[in-house]
Amino acid sequence: MYLKLKHPFQPHRLLAAMVIAFPYQGFAAEATQPKENVDALPEVQVTSKAEKDQPSEKTRAYTVESTSTATRLNTSIRETPQSISVITRELLDDFRVFSVNDALSYATGIKVEQFETDRTEYTARGLTITNFQIDGLSTPISFSGTNYGDLDVALYDRIEVLRGANGLLTGTGNPSATINFIRKRPTREFQAKANASVGSWDNRRLDADVSGALNGDGSIRGRLVVANQNRNSYLDRYSTERNVVHGVIEADLTDTTNLAVGHTYQQNNASGNNFGSLPLLYADGSKRHYNVSASTAPDWSNRNVGTNVSFVELTHYFNNDWKLKGQLTHKEVSSKGRHHYIEGNEDRSTGLITYASYPYIYDFATKDHVADIYANGPFEFAGRKHELVVGATLSKTYMKEYSREGDTLFNPLLNNFFTSSFDDIGNFPIPTFGPESKSSDYKSTNSNIYTAAKLNPTDDLKVTLGGSLLSYKLSGISYGTPQDAKESNRFTPYIGAVYKLDDTHSLYTSYAGIFRPQIEKNTSGSVLAPLKGKNYEVGVKSEWFNKALNSAFAFFKTEQENQPQFVSQTGQQTFYKGIEAITKGYELDLSGEVMAGLNINAGYTRLMSVKGEQDQNVNPFIPRHLVHLTTVYTVPFVENLKVGASVNWQSDVHVDIGTVRYKQDSYAVLNLMANYKIDKHWNAAVNLYNVTNEKYLSSLRYAEGAQAFYAPPASALASVTWTY
Repeated sequence: MYLKLKHPFQPHRLLAAMVIAFPYQGFAAEATQPKENVDALPEVQVTSKAEKDQPSEKTRAYTVESTSTATRLNTSIRETPQSISVITRELLDDFRVFSVNDALSYATGIKVEQFETDRTEYTARGLTITNFQIDGLSTPISFSGTNYGDLDVALYDRIEVLRGANGLLTGTGNPSATINFIRKRPTREFQAKANASVGSWDNRRLDADVSGALNGDGSIRGRLVVANQNRNSYLDRYSTERNVVHGVIEADLTDTTNLAVGHTYQQNNASGNNFGSLPLLYADGSKRHYNVSASTAPDWSNRNVGTNVSFVELTHYFNNDWKLKGQLTHKEVSSKGRHHYIEGNEDRSTGLITYASYPYIYDFATKDHVADIYANGPFEFAGRKHELVVGATLSKTYMKEYSREGDTLFNPLLNNFFTSSFDDIGNFPIPTFGPESKSSDYKSTNSNIYTAAKLNPTDDLKVTLGGSLLSYKLSGISYGTPQDAKESNRFTPYIGAVYKLDDTHSLYTSYAGIFRPQIEKNTSGSVLAPLKGKNYEVGVKSEWFNKALNSAFAFFKTEQENQPQFVSQTGQQTFYKGIEAITKGYELDLSGEVMAGLNINAGYTRLMSVKGEQDQNVNPFIPRHLVHLTTVYTVPFVENLKVGASVNWQSDVHVDIGTVRYKQDSYAVLNLMANYKIDKHWNAAVNLYNVTNEKYLSSLRYAEGAQAFYAPPASALASVTWTY
């Protein structure tokens, strides 16, 4: 459901009113306090407010006590009326998870669709994820939702995954999920950690993390995280290098006002990366099998992705528990690279492949400017205490694409095919590239006004009511086609309720509107109409063993109009069509401590149906069953030893390549870990990945174009960590 307001709305007026009005309760409360009470405020009170959201690195648990990803109201997982999973720092460290791709494989219901070595998309509940946040602030991972390169997680305390629509805070209610990356923050106490790892395929990594006070009273604090990783690959000719620097400074300007300034730099350089993948069929339409290491990419192909994110936050705490927070973020991503895409199929009888060559230099640059301000806190009504948040977000995104064509580019008029054995494709010589042309130059502007109230009608019933008001404009040109779209004052509602059955269990339900302006293009090059629809969810949540373990079971249903469906792909562009679709399913999620020394992170997702308007099966490349189970046990009879295992299983998937149905059978991937604490400063760890050496394709996301590549075989990593 969404509504369009008849009269023009001016976001800056509401924003100004919010800044003036809502903190007023705080000023009034401060004015009525005796001055000696204000002066006597102990420092620990300010600290407790600022650190109300306990970082997972301190708890060293597999779950968290509270989250604000859904509504910006700091709420326990049990009282959040939507499905939410958390990948904590302890889990990331136990399994030596360094990248976003690997981290999200530990989240319930998330399928990591790495369709090329350096391009990845993520799906949940049968749909592509496009909503990404950093510390709760909407920050696109890219203009299209595709992750270029492989982002490092060394700078994050945890990753929170909210499944279902989240139009309240993002303004764009995508029905799949929202991924919220929570940064590490400076600590008052000095702490330091350094790690060295070596592994299969010359995998070498060094990282360090230092945090503490920068002055005597701890009112100024800093944190620095650095990492370097170099590795070759199981894939022929492929190698990567990643460098990360993340720094944050926090300062207590007053007893109740905090300033944070930070910057993150990441550089991912890859060579021998594929653009497109392995042809999946022989020329006669039969299935083609390869060695796991097979790749069509020549050694001259590369992709260098640089990411810079700067942010400033100013937070003020009032004496009546209200908080006012403003955030500014500037993000720049640049990608430069040479690529070689081939199109053709091998003759089974001769062993030769005749193919068209599409060499490109493809570069792009994006800039994101995001500003957000909100106030939240308690209020009283009808003799009971409730909570309210109100805020506004303004964002601008700029996208430019550039390309240069190689002189061997296929021309149907010239019929300039190439013929060779498959193994010789990787030796394709570097062509001469022509002059640079600007393929795209467009920008989007979003403004979103949001509010939510968490009402407490009774001690056992919590009701969340909220909504967002979105205005959006897209303008520019892409590959010669104008990119024009505009929406004004679209209202998206949010309703949720949680009913406490007893001290352990609660029932919940929620409804959220879906509205997302799209950048996906149809075959004529025009953007698709906005995605619209409804998201329903009902379930039960439980807290076990004195809140050490969280569990949730949920049924969900989404109804969508203009859901983008893949149609075709060229060397540089992907085309879609908008369809009506209905998704139904259920999920089980479990995280925390089952018993002393035994942590678990587990989930099961069942997609009962993902159907189009003609009852056709939509997105069959997404598995209808997903299972993940991670356990880590501190061995009681061997002091300081932890052992663990993690398994991911998915059901079979398929795509239709013309008239040929290409199916990948179900498979499971098993990872093992062992960590021994040598003394209070040193520990050593060994991690084994894909222990059973399962052979499977990384993704069938765009395999309708008859191409995919294999995921990594068995590998190992050894690490030594020093902490202080």
